[in-house]
Amino acid sequence: MRDRAIAEYHEWLAADDGLTPEFFARLRGGMAAARLLYGDRPVGVALRPHLMERAQYDALTRAAESVASAFEKLCGQMLLHRELLDAVGLTDAERRLALVEPGYSSPAVTTRLDAFISGGRIRFVEYNAENPSSLPDQPGLNQVLFEVDALARLAARYRLRQPDPVGAMLDSLLETFREWGGTKSRVPGVAILDWADLPTQHEFLLLRNYFVSRGVPTIVCAPAELEYEGGKLKRGDFRIDLVCKRLIIHEFLSQADETHPLWRAYEDSAVCVVNPFRCKLIHKKAAFELLTDDNLARLFTGAEREAVRECVPWTRRMTERRTLGAAGREVDLVEHVRRNRERLILKPNDDYGGHGVCLGATVDESEWERMIGVALAADYVVQEAVELPLEEFPIFDEERWALQPMYVDTNPFLFRGRMEGAMVRLSQSPIVNVTSGGGETGLFVLEGEV
Repeated sequence: MRDRAIAEYHEWLAADDGLTPEFFARLRGGMAAARLLYGDRPVGVALRPHLMERAQYDALTRAAESVASAFEKLCGQMLLHRELLDAVGLTDAERRLALVEPGYSSPAVTTRLDAFISGGRIRFVEYNAENPSSLPDQPGLNQVLFEVDALARLAARYRLRQPDPVGAMLDSLLETFREWGGTKSRVPGVAILDWADLPTQHEFLLLRNYFVSRGVPTIVCAPAELEYEGGKLKRGDFRIDLVCKRLIIHEFLSQADETHPLWRAYEDSAVCVVNPFRCKLIHKKAAFELLTDDNLARLFTGAEREAVRECVPWTRRMTERRTLGAAGREVDLVEHVRRNRERLILKPNDDYGGHGVCLGATVDESEWERMIGVALAADYVVQEAVELPLEEFPIFDEERWALQPMYVDTNPFLFRGRMEGAMVRLSQSPIVNVTSGGGETGLFVLEGEV
């Protein structure tokens, strides 16, 4: 059904003589009006949303929820056996904050797994357990794309379901606030917190507007605006009960210490912070190594072990040591990385936006050797490269559109461990990331024919 729907969609586009430069300008204007922007750049690049059959979406849901559940159990084990904290590379400040009880059970309330789906196989390559971005983008892009006649025709022929990650996010925040100690009748004052003037500010405003429309008072503010006095965290006259923390923790710690209002309020349990600072334990990419450690497999259910085995690529923190290779045999790690360049990726243990990522298959031996030196001097992981799916999408610019093969990742959002929707990114580069120049498209689940 999916292949037929896509073929029909592309045929309808080819027959549509209304796809003119003026139409493309109108689409971009619609994205700008809807704040579907990264900085001043519209995030949407395709005339077609990503389509998943219900069975495909359900398979992704089962795998993502199982892996997220395994990560949560791993976090609990790390807190019981604190030598494991060293294994993922926590700094002293990160460790101190990670050990503060957040006041609720989940180590990460809103998360996103970055996934590639190829030939029916799902592979999760990163876990964004700190502050997953782009929650409003897919529903917003879906709405903008209804300007395209082909999408209206598709909706008339097939039953389409649109996930609701923003609604799921707010529900999870309120559920977490009640677990933290807020009563069901008390509506929290929410602060969406990050540095000022970021390219993601548009998303913060969309979330604020949605929360306010649901009766939850919400502001967007920066760390410098916070005050903590008398056991209350505030921005001016606005009392903050719940911080929706979009700050990257290591960036915050590079500019703040234990005297900062957020730090003090968090340690005093005076504010509910989501995600908690504890999320850093499973956000570090080195946590993937622990997730696949046979000595820890007993923690997981059969479904969780199967999901980890099938969906999580071999990953090791880059140090001079002997370890088990991807084939299960003991190897010298550095020599193994040196000899298997084309099958491996080097990436920083704790960074984002594709910064510092090196795909061995895209560089020569001398550059790979240089990157091994960088990885050993800094804090990196090495990961088994996964198959990257290429799919034709109708990509448009100011003048025209054309079918182009694009790398696609499908990245499920999870809220207290439950999946709702996904971020879909498209790129001509195998490093698929909006920060490094990629784009996005919408997402619909094909439920069947009308």
